[in-house]
Amino acid sequence: MKQNLIKSENGGSSKGLYILGSLYPDVTGGMEIFNYYFLNYQLNESPDEIYYIGEKKTSNERGNYIYLRKKWPVRIFYPFQLFKAVYKLRNRINYAYLSYAEQSWIISFSNSLILRFFKIPYIITIHWGKEPVWKFKYPLIYYFRHARSVIGVSEPVCYAFKKTIPDQEFQYVPPLIPFIQSPGLKCDLKRQLGYLNEEKLLLFVGSMKPMKNPDKIIQAFQKIGSTWLEEQNVRLILAGAGEMETRLKEMIEKYQLGKYIRMEGLVARDTIPVYYKAADVYIISSDYEGTSLSLLEAMYNSLVIIGSDAPGINKMLINEQNSLLYETHNTDHLAKTIMRIFSDRMLAKNLAERAYIDFNLQYSYESMMEKYQTIFSSASIE
Repeated sequence: MKQNLIKSENGGSSKGLYILGSLYPDVTGGMEIFNYYFLNYQLNESPDEIYYIGEKKTSNERGNYIYLRKKWPVRIFYPFQLFKAVYKLRNRINYAYLSYAEQSWIISFSNSLILRFFKIPYIITIHWGKEPVWKFKYPLIYYFRHARSVIGVSEPVCYAFKKTIPDQEFQYVPPLIPFIQSPGLKCDLKRQLGYLNEEKLLLFVGSMKPMKNPDKIIQAFQKIGSTWLEEQNVRLILAGAGEMETRLKEMIEKYQLGKYIRMEGLVARDTIPVYYKAADVYIISSDYEGTSLSLLEAMYNSLVIIGSDAPGINKMLINEQNSLLYETHNTDHLAKTIMRIFSDRMLAKNLAERAYIDFNLQYSYESMMEKYQTIFSSASIE
């Protein structure tokens, strides 16, 4: 992608400070994965000179890394650590870039106070999938209100935050990463994962935590029953790690579904394309999402998609057009949806084709990065 070198007021290229916290692979949430690829792309392609703060340096040799060791309690030590780091860089940077998910108001408030004290404009991307409900509203409203630009990872996120902070503009930019497809044949990749070619794979990719509802998928399999699963050769892969792993394993054992459900644990990013290529159907069962990276990757891989009719998900998917949606938490509805999609090949084919078309129409990694570069450049010259 070609980039125009945009000059800052001092005649040189813009200089940005990225305050992103933990990155993949140390943390495997959507925000951390996005930030990992985003930072590395910027280090390689951006015309800006980039400084970034964190506990660990990326493997990328470009850019300027500032070590910040996490001290507990973080909300007490972090403001002093950040002040020291920004003080040293105050004459070198034109703008700062931060990510927001659920965090202590002290962290957000200190970010804003410190950057404003040194007259450094800052940009925020919200990686938070639901309406903000804050116990201490003022510090967080202050944080967003004084940002030069605020980006939301989904339209519902932008709308929800706009209701809370009406005097700030929120711009929707989808959080993409550079997806790749596995080059292998589907039948070979199934064998690589230990499955027979005739086995039909339902894939879940995400953290094993309550808001993702992996337990509801297991409950739906229990309601479907082993007779149908055996006749249709349907298998479930749960790819991810998290606090619910022990409970999920106990559920699989209790329902005697070990033959039909496999828990893969955490799958590395460089391996996950194999799972998408080998799978037949993808399922996302969350209570809410921003713009789900795993869902986007499923669309990119032309998978048939089953999704919960939940905020964020139902903005990306259209029932009966590019997916089948079911009532969130309704395991009876989910069981019927799974049985329907695996029993109707023509429906599955049409939904998968439409999901792939919609991905290519709406989501472009290069376009996303161009939007970010425009925002950064604008912040540094105002």
